[in-house]
Amino acid sequence: MKTVFLTTLIAFIVTGCSSLRPSLHEYTILPSYVSHVATTLPINAALKLSSTRSIPSLTSTQFYYLKESSRIDAYLYSRWSDSPSSMIDRAVYSSLQDQQLFTTLIPATSSATANLLLESDLRAFYHRFSDNSKSEGFIDITYRLIDPKTKKIIASKRFVIIEPALSADAQGGVNALTKATHQLSENTTSWLETVGKENQWIK
Repeated sequence: MKTVFLTTLIAFIVTGCSSLRPSLHEYTILPSYVSHVATTLPINAALKLSSTRSIPSLTSTQFYYLKESSRIDAYLYSRWSDSPSSMIDRAVYSSLQDQQLFTTLIPATSSATANLLLESDLRAFYHRFSDNSKSEGFIDITYRLIDPKTKKIIASKRFVIIEPALSADAQGGVNALTKATHQLSENTTSWLETVGKENQWIK
């Protein structure tokens, strides 16, 4: 009888502890879909987007925040549905698709060849906190437009995107990084259009 009582008591305690544990929240960043009619002729070339390379800590679905400019920690009960680099790749691909900037757009997963290759390196994708307790979405990434035949860099551009967070928690970080990602995709598309005009690919 005592054994049954102890077993029941332990089961009750374990169940109680489990119910008190916060649930895990999973977040994603969807591309911003914009209906757009191109105002200029598209670049008559096939552009392939290479998968974004990133530092080891940003290859997982952990949701990291940055404090004091150097200390990185992960939210315990919040994470991404995919790696930051994958979410950025989808956003940039969608923006280029919406703007119809190139006659052909090829994703990284395709084995097809292209006239141009877009490479990128992601250095930061954090919910960053400052000393005065304010926080922001922070992205640091560099893009390179490459000629696959000659391996020469046609143009390169570093983007540092900072978007203020409305709250100093995981949800605030998600919202800020979502806005920052959308801003990045727009800036990248505008930069590629400028490169196209400078190289007289766009008349």
